Amino acid sequence: MSNAQSAIVAATIADDVYALTKQLTKEDALRLLNRLYKGSFSFADDNLLTAKTGGPPGFKISTGFGFVLLGKKAPYKGHAFIVFRGTQLLADWLTNGHIATSRSESGHLVHGGFHNTFNTMKPRLKDFVNVINQPRHGIHTVHCVGHSLGGALATLCANWVSTSKSTYLYTFGSPRTGLASFAENITQKLNSENIFRAYHKTDPVPKLLPWPYTHVPFSGGDYYLPSPGSNFSATYHGMDMYIATIKREGNWPQLKGFVEEKKTDFGIARWLESKETNSLTVTVVGWLEQALVWVLKKCLGAAHTALAGLVGGSITLIDKLAYILAKGVNLAENISYWVLLFIKKLMQVLGMPFVSDKLEMSQNFIRSVMVRLQREVTIASQQALMQKIG
Repeated sequence: MSNAQSAIVAATIADDVYALTKQLTKEDALRLLNRLYKGSFSFADDNLLTAKTGGPPGFKISTGFGFVLLGKKAPYKGHAFIVFRGTQLLADWLTNGHIATSRSESGHLVHGGFHNTFNTMKPRLKDFVNVINQPRHGIHTVHCVGHSLGGALATLCANWVSTSKSTYLYTFGSPRTGLASFAENITQKLNSENIFRAYHKTDPVPKLLPWPYTHVPFSGGDYYLPSPGSNFSATYHGMDMYIATIKREGNWPQLKGFVEEKKTDFGIARWLESKETNSLTVTVVGWLEQALVWVLKKCLGAAHTALAGLVGGSITLIDKLAYILAKGVNLAENISYWVLLFIKKLMQVLGMPFVSDKLEMSQNFIRSVMVRLQREVTIASQQALMQKIG
């Protein structure tokens, strides 16, 4: 029998941790949380998770980022929760042009800023794991929960937790945390049935980090939630709207009924060749992401060939992608044709006049186009994070 928490319980806990930012003082937040949970958990200084953010220079803030909690009575008796909140500073981390990577404890590449922040919490988390491993507490299940940046931290935590207990991961509006090998590894380690990734169609944050960053789980376990329109929506990044959608639509099995459109190779080819005018919507960003991967694979050969060359070192990810695309412009006609179509489509979406001369398709030129795309998507995400974090 599954010990997974219901969608509304996971979402409510992910939302309630924001008391740390919504109340005037930490003491007010602790009093509110203890009143809400009526003794099911104990919220106190000694189970508060603090962290130093690992983002760009200037953002080294030590603050309360969540809680480690032991269930004290039904329905949480026997369950341990590790809960993380988000931050408005997330946009600054994700717009850092270097998008530096570092190796997780499992040896796979993840976002360096997320990982650095998680590392500052590990001493407290190690103590908590020692507690939940003690038989006298009767803990049989661990739940890692988070929204926005908290989702990325919860993902790293679920990957790191070393315990024989069943481990579940629940994220809401989370950015991509690591590369494909990381996503594959944690999906295999936890089992996709123990991973619940919920995201609204128009939430911009899950769209921020480009391929080769990959969402967890690698396959299965995604919960694509409906939200109106096709433009990025600050409103639908907030936990209040995740809770509203879940209350309206039902538990995990009902939410599983919503499916995001899958792009086939044939569909991507037809979209690139279409004369249709597109603007920068959620749907179009999805097409651009899939088209980029499709075109890069043509340039590189097999699916994962030279993937390691895209990350690490002092050269930015965008520089490396631009380098590959610039090389692709001058490869065989059956490759350069699609590279040029992709760049043309990207420029059209951004409202830029297309330059058809191959000689002008330099690495620097392609890089400038991709930087502009990143900037436009980032603006929408910053608005979401500033207006509706929590």
